[in-house]
Amino acid sequence: MVSDLPPNKHQEKSLRTRALLLDAAIDSLAEVGYGGASIADITARAGVTRGAQLHHFHTRQELFAQTIGHLTERQRQALHRRLRTLAEDLTAGTILVELVTATFAGKLGRACVELYVGIANDRELRREMLRVQHDLTVELLDRCAELIGPDIPRARLDSAFWLTINLVRGATLDEMVGRDRARRKQVLADWTVLAELALRRE
Repeated sequence: MVSDLPPNKHQEKSLRTRALLLDAAIDSLAEVGYGGASIADITARAGVTRGAQLHHFHTRQELFAQTIGHLTERQRQALHRRLRTLAEDLTAGTILVELVTATFAGKLGRACVELYVGIANDRELRREMLRVQHDLTVELLDRCAELIGPDIPRARLDSAFWLTINLVRGATLDEMVGRDRARRKQVLADWTVLAELALRRE
């Protein structure tokens, strides 16, 4: 059957369908985990046909291989959105926590943890995940450094940054096992105070 859509419309529709599938993969990872994120679940969430899914991704592994870069780009977009709305008078500790949580917490953070665990035994996919996440993390650290300013020694900022990354990932795991949300919020608030002390100008 020949479609009446012109070539550029075909391409737009194809890219839109691909994005729907990849976004649905992120949602599925975040909500039902890597083990439950089946092709059927992802296709249903995307609202596309099985044929459309097969046109883009023949296997579950192929789909998740492409999800790695898509998820990282969604995290980068979340970071940039938070940068655009960040108040100008925030303290160094608040800047650090706000930007790290924007990038590594919530739905995207849960999907990231699930994907890390799910592909842990696939050397090629794990290497790609580490590469793109490293690039994202370097960009995040550089943006934190720009906003916090040069008065804080870079070694001290790096230390506070990685402690914040690990704390936010730990809070994400806490969320995934169903712990109290109010407690996680308080932990982040407490850490913001401690990060501010660690980044205090001498």
